[in-house]
Amino acid sequence: MTLRPHKPPLPVLIGTLALLLAGPARAEAISLAAALAAADDANIDLNSARNAVKTAAAGLRSADTAPNPQFSLNATQIQPGRLSTLGAGDVADTVARIDLPLERGGKRSARVAAARADLAAAGADRGDVTRQVHAAVADAWFNLMASERRAALYARIADSWQTGVGLARKQRDAGAISGGDLARQQVEALRAATARSQALSDLREAQLQLAALIGQEAAAPTLATLGDWPTASPSADDDPDAVADGRPDVRAALARVEAARRQLDGAHALKHPDITAGVQYQHAPGLLGVGDSVGFGLAVQLPVRNRYNGEVDAAGVALAEAEAQAAKARALAVADIITARRAAAEAGARRQSVDAELLPAARKAADTAEFAYKSGAIALLDLLDARRTLQSVELAAIDAHADEARAIARLTAAQTTGDE
Repeated sequence: MTLRPHKPPLPVLIGTLALLLAGPARAEAISLAAALAAADDANIDLNSARNAVKTAAAGLRSADTAPNPQFSLNATQIQPGRLSTLGAGDVADTVARIDLPLERGGKRSARVAAARADLAAAGADRGDVTRQVHAAVADAWFNLMASERRAALYARIADSWQTGVGLARKQRDAGAISGGDLARQQVEALRAATARSQALSDLREAQLQLAALIGQEAAAPTLATLGDWPTASPSADDDPDAVADGRPDVRAALARVEAARRQLDGAHALKHPDITAGVQYQHAPGLLGVGDSVGFGLAVQLPVRNRYNGEVDAAGVALAEAEAQAAKARALAVADIITARRAAAEAGARRQSVDAELLPAARKAADTAEFAYKSGAIALLDLLDARRTLQSVELAAIDAHADEARAIARLTAAQTTGDE
């Protein structure tokens, strides 16, 4: 009995997996591009990042607003005892006043600049969340594809062993093999069935992981991949420092440096006291004053106790911390890019070695062992060992393809620039 499972055409693979899954639901095949698009629409982290941008935009509108004027209406020198003899307008001195705060020292411009930088940081954060979510979705999608192929491989192996055990029973009845040889094959068949059950469990877990990322939890039992392993890595020719400068996480950190710098400007602006200008209309009856009159006034805070040194120092420390975090973000981004490029190259080399050398050699060895066993040249234990070796190599080939695909996805994420 020769165990030589070849990689099936994709439609056959998906159809086989649909039959393996419990329940009557049809498999819902989804491509990687469709999974990424679904995540863009439904991922909770992405929606939160979009809401943060809206909040920052509202903060900018709020910052770019001058203080409101204040209206006051006062009545003084009221004479309650003369209410019965005088009109309502003659028993009190009435004052209507409007006061308008006037900001000085560039407070508003600093506040607006800081809010604009916060908005830029929120936009870059949204891009970074998109980058990370896309990387997670790609990783989950490739994990699901690997789980599908492992499940299909284990299913074929289990079916082959089941068929082989049936033939072995006939051979034992005919006296061609011993009862011990039949028992060994039955053990291998049971092991294959157990491995198939575990592979199906891993498959369902992979479906749930992908479904949670793309907002399709209800459809998790029917999710299946549509497509194949990636064949090419992104370009790795650009300078890592230049690529890092365009990454959204680095640009978000730089935007926060700008926001902290403008907040420091705002703290310095506090040293310039604001002026409040006021105008008033006063109605004073003849018995209480000079009649109707108008007036104006100016009020200014005297900074004799609080000169806002604490606010300036705190803003300076915040700026230094923002600069340190920006330097850290850039260093981590450069390291991430370099590491991802090396990992993608190494994973590609391993996959090529498995496909070109290891897998053909294992299949040839298994075929040779099958022929030798039928010819009586080797014992059953040697045949079983060759079959297990082939199974191990075919699983290693799936893992090698999955590792390369995940490395490519990581490299794509590491070199992603822009806000989206």
